[in-house]
Amino acid sequence: MSSGDEAAHLNIAAEILCRGDDAGVALRFRSDGERIDVGYAELRQRVRQMAAAFERLGIQEEQRVLVILPDCPEYVYAFLGAIWAGAVPVLVSTFLRPGDSLPFVRETRARAVITTAAVADVLEAETRPLPMVLTVGGGRSGTLWQAIEDAPASPGPFPTHRDDPAFWLYSSGTTGRPKGVVHRHRDILHAVESYGRHILGVHAGDVAYATSKLFFAYGLGASLYFPLAAGASAVLSPEPFSPARTWTILSEERPSLFFAVPSVYRALLEQAPPGAQEAISGLRRLVSAGEALPEALFHAWKERFGQDIIDGLGSTETLHIFLSNRPGECRPGSLGRPVPGYEVRVVDEGDVPVAAGSAGRLLVRGESIAAGYWQRAEATCRAFRGEWLATGDQAVENPDGSFRVLGRTDDMLKVSGQWVSPPEVESVVASVDGVRECAVIGAAGEGGLTELVACVVGVSGEADALRERIERACADGLPRFKRPKRLAFLESIPRTATGKVQRFALHERIGIRPPHGVPRA
Repeated sequence: MSSGDEAAHLNIAAEILCRGDDAGVALRFRSDGERIDVGYAELRQRVRQMAAAFERLGIQEEQRVLVILPDCPEYVYAFLGAIWAGAVPVLVSTFLRPGDSLPFVRETRARAVITTAAVADVLEAETRPLPMVLTVGGGRSGTLWQAIEDAPASPGPFPTHRDDPAFWLYSSGTTGRPKGVVHRHRDILHAVESYGRHILGVHAGDVAYATSKLFFAYGLGASLYFPLAAGASAVLSPEPFSPARTWTILSEERPSLFFAVPSVYRALLEQAPPGAQEAISGLRRLVSAGEALPEALFHAWKERFGQDIIDGLGSTETLHIFLSNRPGECRPGSLGRPVPGYEVRVVDEGDVPVAAGSAGRLLVRGESIAAGYWQRAEATCRAFRGEWLATGDQAVENPDGSFRVLGRTDDMLKVSGQWVSPPEVESVVASVDGVRECAVIGAAGEGGLTELVACVVGVSGEADALRERIERACADGLPRFKRPKRLAFLESIPRTATGKVQRFALHERIGIRPPHGVPRA
């Protein structure tokens, strides 16, 4: 085999796992009432056993393995074990209701699903043909552990190519329908070497903690491949975010790297307990991404704790952050400069670069950009243009080479770091008896963070009763982050001559500001 052939072969699971010291702690699992440390020696053993279990179950190269789990060591075993075996893990949100996972099983044609008992029950009742289902329970209960402990360790990783599919993430993109984003083995390696090394400077002594979960591209880097590729430690917590729990973890684990979205920083600031300053005194990098970081929040955190929050822009398609402020050089309201290893342009409708200071569409290229969307040829052609990715953002390049993002090129809204499709929320509200019309818009809420407002035209004047029915329907039919924070009752919804909702007119009519950075018209 030539040296070029050898260089082309890469199994990213094996590459990541070879870097930590056997005596080091890889994972710190912290759940309510449960604390588990997993060392690098044990992690390597469990991943190899997981890979062997997949092989014994008949899962072959490039076949998909769905992972629908809260953050836990088993998640890491399943993700890296599948890649080690040459299979392709597909990460699915745990914020969905159990029944919402069915379309993902069908679309991915998954051979196996790693999940909780609650999701497994729904799959077994609704899915035909039924894929293999391995469950994870408390402690070492569930069929996943039986499969791991019954399997000998895999002798070596599957000989994958650097351009082979390694894993999928799901992105809402710009249409509201989730898209499977296919990432290759090389993508993680590039993210580690670019953002992980040049911006974070991750080293073996670091402890990383992220409030964003592993199924997010942001959380996957923060809690898995950035720390593990450096031989550092990652803190995993399966519970949903709460300020009190997060402050407890910060106080007990004393991480050096912290990753969150702006709404989390806002909540932590507002509910900081006595001793908060000491709890985060060891943080050397605080990263924000997922939505625009309001300047007021940056300054409030800096004033309270004396720390900069490093704001950046990434996407599921680029895998992680490609535009970032630098430690010690943070400019509120700016996303900083391109991360080493990425090139960024602002272009017009013809993809011609525009002058600095002019608004246009944002393009990026770099080695971590995904191969495309699964079974979405048209969407792939629109977003992936040769080596370049159209991010869907409107942006301006500043004279100093830094960038500002003005907003999205579509109507999608980002709430708590997650994309929300207004039509999805509108359909739930419109299904309520007594609702004639509904339009959902974004508003700049407290601290400049985006909140959802449902503008409703009712069939009668029973606003209080209708409000209760709408709130109940949203609670039953939508995840928490997709539920409107406000309801505004109107006599009519303003529309264009072609029937499209004039969302900017709604902002003016009900007297609210658009989300941070988005122009009124």
